[in-house]
Amino acid sequence: MRLDKLAARAGATTVTLPSSQPHGLFTVNPAFPGVSFELNTFSLYCQTSQTDPSANQYSINLISELGKRTGGRPIIRVGGITGDRVLWNSSQTVPVIPAPGTTQTGSLTIGPEFWPLTQLLSPANALWMPQISYTEWDYTQANEAAKSILSGIGAHNLAAIEIGNEPNFYGSSDPAAGTAQEFSDRFQAIASNITKAAGLPRSVGFAGPDIGSETTGYIPWNAADIFANTSYDDTNNIAYATDHWYRCLSGSCTLPDLLSHASTVADTAKHIKPMQEFFQSYKHGAVPYYLDEINVQTGGTSNASFSASFATALYGTDFMMHLMSIGVAAVNWEQVYGSVQNVWQPSNYGSTPAQTKNTYYALITAAEFIGTGGRTKVAELTPGNNDGTTFSSYVAYEGNTAKRVALCNLNYWDLSVGTPRPNPVVALDGLSQSCKSVTVKYLTNPGGAGQNSTDTTFGGSQWTFASQGAEAKNVHSTTIKVPVKGGSAQIPVPYSSVAIVYL
Repeated sequence: MRLDKLAARAGATTVTLPSSQPHGLFTVNPAFPGVSFELNTFSLYCQTSQTDPSANQYSINLISELGKRTGGRPIIRVGGITGDRVLWNSSQTVPVIPAPGTTQTGSLTIGPEFWPLTQLLSPANALWMPQISYTEWDYTQANEAAKSILSGIGAHNLAAIEIGNEPNFYGSSDPAAGTAQEFSDRFQAIASNITKAAGLPRSVGFAGPDIGSETTGYIPWNAADIFANTSYDDTNNIAYATDHWYRCLSGSCTLPDLLSHASTVADTAKHIKPMQEFFQSYKHGAVPYYLDEINVQTGGTSNASFSASFATALYGTDFMMHLMSIGVAAVNWEQVYGSVQNVWQPSNYGSTPAQTKNTYYALITAAEFIGTGGRTKVAELTPGNNDGTTFSSYVAYEGNTAKRVALCNLNYWDLSVGTPRPNPVVALDGLSQSCKSVTVKYLTNPGGAGQNSTDTTFGGSQWTFASQGAEAKNVHSTTIKVPVKGGSAQIPVPYSSVAIVYL
């Protein structure tokens, strides 16, 4: 298929660049795209294998590739439900007991060798967000864990320390969190204790309340309530307001459902956009609103083919760009070894080989769209001749100059449909009259939205286990040049693909 030879068609979707940068845009944090490691399987991403404690070069390279494209230090969270049920044993000589597995239940103990695991990934130059348990009553254990965090990671490598995980699921037997003030009091008591015990510098703040906001749970309050109506932030030690969000958590969710941009916007408007607007205008000054655990659930099932599909790369790209445009500070995609919640599988697990999942391609595309300038602002554009249900477009500005445009064709197509892939053309207007051509990189898979990542590429490149996470270039020919005439370029954007246009 010669993408560069497709002609414009009558009634084509049009995307027109504004003559100047719109007002009210948000500067995108270069640390925006990242991952969240479930604590109990974290060591398997750091080490080459359970029996080989050397550094996992595959994980190092995949994280480094993100930072290379944004010029920032990705924020990597280590915690989750297992991080909120963990005990500390100062005499333990292995990082974690029991040995890492995929379960998220049962007793878990870490020791002095756990947080130094982050040093194995130090060449990736990440910032870390480690978690302290909220549910363990023994402050001594939290204090010792905090000392190990400080010595094992280093203050200069800490984005913040998180306390607790999804308090909306705390039951009556757990420490009190029935009211926002109860949670605030205990959270700050833990923060105060570990600050003194570990001698945390003022540069190290805390993150919370880390609510699982895609569902209700037991508590009647949300993140805004705790900031607005309690003493939670009176000591000004909260670095990030954290939240979780999972798409397709319950009920029926097909791949076309996942790809619907209209559904993504509606889903985001339910909670994320109001929370971001609250924290942006917060009375004590703007607090970064950070989705430190996101992913796709599969209608309450463990549908491996759904979670591995190329549709997750398309959805993830659109979702992250939409979040950039409304000012969300950063996101972390959930990582659980050997599970459907996985961005990459760092080593062979049973019949599942080590591999880079499709979700990683969303992260790499988003990272490249942000760029290395450190001052990118993103605006979502309203397309012409298109109602936006299955199409979205964004422009990335550096200064007042448009540098990149994303054209997301989210119409569902897969080989299983049994018909040729539609190849509509998008008219990109408002380009400089002096511009003669633009470069276009595609996020695509020749088999379509239902396929795994074997043939997924961005700009013709892959980041595979075979390449140890380094960029393997020219795997497919999916980077093209498109001529510009009279300030307009005719950009082919096939169904179930994203085109990044470099101006």
